Amino acid sequence: MSPRRTLRLGLAAYGTGWDLDAWRLPEASSFGLRDPSVILDIARTAERGKLDYVFAGSALGSEPDRLNRIFRWDNFVYAGHAAAITKNLGFVMSVNSSFEHPYSVARQLATLDNFNGGRTALNVVFGIDRDGDPVGNYGKNPVPTEETKYARAREFTTVVNRLLHDSWDDDFLLDDRAGGTLVKPGSWHEIDFHGEHFDVRGPLNVPPPVQSHIPIVQVGLSEESLRYGADFAQLRFSPYFGISRGKEEYSRLKERVAANGRDPEKFKVIPGITFYLAGTVREAQAKFNEINAFQLGEALPAALSEALGVDLSRVRDSERVLDVVDVEEIGDDALKPLISDRAGDVRNDRELLRRILTTRIGEDATLRELYHYIQRARHEQQPAVVGDARAVADWLEENFEERVLDGVQLFPPYHRGPADLFVDLVVPELQRRGIFRTEYEASTLQGLLDTDDVH
Repeated sequence: MSPRRTLRLGLAAYGTGWDLDAWRLPEASSFGLRDPSVILDIARTAERGKLDYVFAGSALGSEPDRLNRIFRWDNFVYAGHAAAITKNLGFVMSVNSSFEHPYSVARQLATLDNFNGGRTALNVVFGIDRDGDPVGNYGKNPVPTEETKYARAREFTTVVNRLLHDSWDDDFLLDDRAGGTLVKPGSWHEIDFHGEHFDVRGPLNVPPPVQSHIPIVQVGLSEESLRYGADFAQLRFSPYFGISRGKEEYSRLKERVAANGRDPEKFKVIPGITFYLAGTVREAQAKFNEINAFQLGEALPAALSEALGVDLSRVRDSERVLDVVDVEEIGDDALKPLISDRAGDVRNDRELLRRILTTRIGEDATLRELYHYIQRARHEQQPAVVGDARAVADWLEENFEERVLDGVQLFPPYHRGPADLFVDLVVPELQRRGIFRTEYEASTLQGLLDTDDVH
């Protein structure tokens, strides 16, 4: 009888948290933009909760007018420091294959994996069209086109893997003091790679990593990106599609991996969630609404009037939504122009509005709170999970047991506080349900994630 599946959980470390407005809360800290201790605390908290890893996203563009991208600490420096104050926690390093060189990245990965005892993973991104003009920061450094970036990513990953795992034999250190031979003859190997984008001789001038294979993470929605993931990756940072569509996407991803002769259970599907957590559901919804209230929705009343078929121009925005709107009269796609990132398993917009009112902002929510929610939802990249420990655990367990996901990457909306709440309230609930570890069961990140070797 095979052991029961358990969740994989990672925690994102950003200077002010993930939510673009929650830093304005009186209890939130903005010091993380200049004080490393804020996100070092994230690593301590993650290990205290027995989480698998911390992810500190990197960025190469210059975007001083965007809060969530104004400062991005170098994630290798961060992980090196944070590894020294932790023992079991893994670290996912993000690099951009369109700009960075595989030899330099392989040296960093092997160094970090040796220093932290095998707790490193690699997130390969290959976008070149992001805001902030990253191309402008790299001068005449050759950058691929949209058409060639995937071929470069494949070469990049192939070279990194070969440098890491084919440069040296495991028994390279002979230490023959009498004979005067330190390194075993023939224990190192040139990879002698010549491709369209890279020429790399090798071997790597760093000892091989502790892990037999450093796990690789894949992101992206294009067919080329998905094919890359099936060929090279052990984890996928996936969008969340809801229950019904999510099950279909999950199954398709696993089938891609199986078609390559790999064990699909070793390939993990990990969407991100932003969580708004409190001691009670009502308190969590109130905090979520407090954050939403920082945004102004000047044009939304008119747009919502048209969508709902109700003239809201003469209705005070302090009125309760359900006292003004007859949900049964809403058209199937009435809210589509307002909320583009919608849960994939809702049948129509009547069900969508009910879900927003019951699980996000509360059935007693006012029109003003609905305006703010819609304004935020138009730009959400991942779902907001709002509630107490039981509600959040219910959401995780349902999606896990329905095979929508193998785990989640947790994005605290602000610092400090939410990450500790998750560890103190939700983790014990998941442990009681038997779907999350009570102790670390492996010494390497590869072992914790239960991934395969792909060279």
